[in-house]
Amino acid sequence: MSNKVLKANDVQVPRTCEDGVVRMVDIPDWWRGSVQDIEDTVRLVKKGHVEVLCETPGKRPVYLIRYGKKNDLKRTATYSSAIGGYNYSYYADKRGEDYVPTVAFIGAEHGGEFEGVVALNNLIKNIETGTDYAGNENRELMEALEGLNLLIIPCLNVDGRARIPLRTMAGQDYEGFLYHCHGTWKNGSLCVHPYVKQYSPIKDYCEHLGGYYNDDGVNIVHDNFFFPMAEETKALFRVADEYVPDISIHLHGGGNARNQFYQFNYLPNRVKTLITELNDQLEAASNAAGIGDHFFKREVKEYEDIPCFNVQSAWTALCGEAAIVYESNQGLIYPKGKAAWDRCLTMDEIYQHHRILFETTFKYLKSKKVYPLFMEGYFKEYEGQSKEFKWGDTPK
Repeated sequence: MSNKVLKANDVQVPRTCEDGVVRMVDIPDWWRGSVQDIEDTVRLVKKGHVEVLCETPGKRPVYLIRYGKKNDLKRTATYSSAIGGYNYSYYADKRGEDYVPTVAFIGAEHGGEFEGVVALNNLIKNIETGTDYAGNENRELMEALEGLNLLIIPCLNVDGRARIPLRTMAGQDYEGFLYHCHGTWKNGSLCVHPYVKQYSPIKDYCEHLGGYYNDDGVNIVHDNFFFPMAEETKALFRVADEYVPDISIHLHGGGNARNQFYQFNYLPNRVKTLITELNDQLEAASNAAGIGDHFFKREVKEYEDIPCFNVQSAWTALCGEAAIVYESNQGLIYPKGKAAWDRCLTMDEIYQHHRILFETTFKYLKSKKVYPLFMEGYFKEYEGQSKEFKWGDTPK
């Protein structure tokens, strides 16, 4: 049976089964990643605080859901000024006993990569009602969250998500995936990576605008970060600057690649160390769950060719803290041998690894103080050179 004769619909998608035959499988009721699903989930929030960060070009709200206590960062300077003065606490003082570690999850910066939206909707439902949409209590996950601040942007690129009529990318072939995510050029041919990044904004060059972009055709991940074109980008940076999360994880989809952290460029050594340690722990947690082959531990390094500078790089440049791209498998059906990294995960497997990601991140953040002054090493270089005041003190 060929996948070409099986078409996805609102309740079923094709899947290559263990015997190699493509069959239709049901979309689980708990797989809730549409714009309406976001609205329904936000209406559940009573324990947290809901804020509309901005309105998209398509007149859709971008939500922030906040759980926990907002920290007083005792700010007296910008991040740039603070590290120019060799003291991060001028920007965000995280040394006090009352400081509560903070993690942020951002869903769907690309509207066609909404596996993280599903996982975040389920996480919010779990916090608010005691079970996720599948009825699972996820007790270890909820216990791991205790004592932390949590920021959730369920979907940053709401315009892009609204443009895609699918409930799931699972079961799509490669061409269908490109059509919905990247769109088509004026001549009707599919937009493909990396040429989709030749134009920004891209709207005037497309016949069909894919979910990569907001309604103005801006790819938020590659906006002009000094002069952002998109209100969504501005809103995202306000969250980074106002809350200075110790870890932010930006949830993406990566076709049929294995789940992984992706792209690490222009980072302070402390941030590289943090990402490496969390990467190691996520690999260990994946192995412990018996799904180690679903995760690929990418080495944290600077690329020697043309290193990508994207919204995550800009986040770290803005506030000094770790911004991590997590790329999820999307359950596509590629022709056999399409790529060496082909791995078609089920929707259950995709959601399972997001839960592991959330729990591992929470545990890591609580297991050690990951938020000391990362400029301490510089103090030693200058120690003793000034007789008038100690480093970190304000001269009278």
